[in-house]
Amino acid sequence: MPFLVCTKCRGYYQLQEGESPDDFQDKCQCGGDLEYIESMNMDTLEETDLEEAENQESQYNFQSPQNHDNQGLIGNFDVEDDDEKEFAADAGIVQPIENNKRSLSVNLFRISAVMVVMALLIISLGVITSKSDNYSVFNFNVYEKYSDEEINTFMESAFSPNDYGNSYDNVGKWNLNVVRIRVMGSPTSEDLKTLDKAINDINTNVKDFRLEINDKNQMEPDMEIYFIPHSEFTQYSVNPSEVDGFALWRVSTSDIYGGNSAGEIYKARVFIGIDGLSQDRRSHVIVHELAHGLGLHHNTNQNSVLCVNGPDLTEFSDLDKTMMRILYRKDILPYMSRNQVETILNNSRENFF
Repeated sequence: MPFLVCTKCRGYYQLQEGESPDDFQDKCQCGGDLEYIESMNMDTLEETDLEEAENQESQYNFQSPQNHDNQGLIGNFDVEDDDEKEFAADAGIVQPIENNKRSLSVNLFRISAVMVVMALLIISLGVITSKSDNYSVFNFNVYEKYSDEEINTFMESAFSPNDYGNSYDNVGKWNLNVVRIRVMGSPTSEDLKTLDKAINDINTNVKDFRLEINDKNQMEPDMEIYFIPHSEFTQYSVNPSEVDGFALWRVSTSDIYGGNSAGEIYKARVFIGIDGLSQDRRSHVIVHELAHGLGLHHNTNQNSVLCVNGPDLTEFSDLDKTMMRILYRKDILPYMSRNQVETILNNSRENFF
């Protein structure tokens, strides 16, 4: 009978009747190449190979080629035993390809199972949202649930029936991936810190939408933020004695700046008064007017920077961040009516089943 011999460890396997070299892998388990020979003559082996074979024979009780009568295996033990299979692998015994295929199938199944679990975890991250500063790309806010307070405050901010003489009946929001900002006038270093923090909060919470300050870009900005004296407010038809800041928009249905953001916002101007105000008051006006620049209006909730006659909050509250996420949901579109938005948000209430 012919043999398969490993060129590295010199282990060998005697082919049985009906077996072919094609039934086996090209490599021994030690990594050596398999060589097909018609017969084995120990006299032709090099002296070192003979010594190695004798050492293996002594260590594992192997039979010599002349006494080989155990189903063509080198050793006289049953390789179905798990521990002895390990000995056989160490000794360079060539195992039939069916065993290797079975092991490969088991490994592939385990790998597939792990990949399925990982895929389910990734999907879960996208569906299960959290209301935190780390609102990541995996958080699709159309699945977020809101409290009654959050929804009611948002509806008041988006559809103010009487906001200093203005009535807002339709959604106003940006439909750009990046809103380029240019800062103009005379801001203090604290003003810029407050502005940077507010922009970062917006970018963290609103998906697929970013505000970016780019003063060096020669292109016309999407949003202009002016830090100017109150007296200059009159250039924009605003009484400086009434406000410390204000915002104007240009929307898809109009080519002039105005006080109604209904529709798709494509330009905005934000004005901050710089004289006669403490730094805390100026910081509050910055975040307040920047929220207006997004398309949100006043409300009466003391926990929001948009509260009329409320506390001078100098950064966005959790409530404000939630309102931003609601406004920039993918299913809430520019110029939607109050009834349309209510229908969407009623399905997102925390107590909705």
